[in-house]
Amino acid sequence: MQYDNILENIRRYVLMTPEQEEAFCSLLTIKKLKRKEFLLREGDVCTDEFFVNKGCLREYYVDKKGLEHNLYFAIEDWWISDLYSRTQMAPTYCNIVALENSELVKISHQALEEFMEEVPKLERFFRLSYERSLVNQHLKNLQMLYMSAEERYVHFRERFPKLADRIPQKHIATFLGLTPEFFNTVHAKVLRSKRKITNPKA
Repeated sequence: MQYDNILENIRRYVLMTPEQEEAFCSLLTIKKLKRKEFLLREGDVCTDEFFVNKGCLREYYVDKKGLEHNLYFAIEDWWISDLYSRTQMAPTYCNIVALENSELVKISHQALEEFMEEVPKLERFFRLSYERSLVNQHLKNLQMLYMSAEERYVHFRERFPKLADRIPQKHIATFLGLTPEFFNTVHAKVLRSKRKITNPKA
């Protein structure tokens, strides 16, 4: 079933009855994106939540100098949206684009709000999801202050090993607050350190 993944994701935190799950699924639709296709562009108003069935996406903004800054990545079993735009019904400052051919499950914010009034337990699921997102963002902000560039990269690879191998290094660089040029130096240093640990006599 095309909605099995999203239901399993929700069941980790809350359990709905079979009837509630069926009603929830009636609100869902599938959206497919080709590589480099945009899900959201700067200036759009985000009206939906998206769950990644397969693929990889990135969220970024462009500064006044035209430089891109990556804010978030999403792969299978992750959610993606623009919380500010969606909750405030305001134009987004960000872009969301597919890094790979992707399949998403879409639910409109309005339909979700109405459903959560009928099934309050689902509100707990999204509250926990938003809390995790805020904690991760807070942790990232702290890391930018007290971790070195090398430490931030090592932490990223350890925490998100699946992401590190699927995302171009230039995008990882801006996510970590580094220039692509400096990131190349950091990446090479980390790889040398790993080789020394794996093969101390080398």
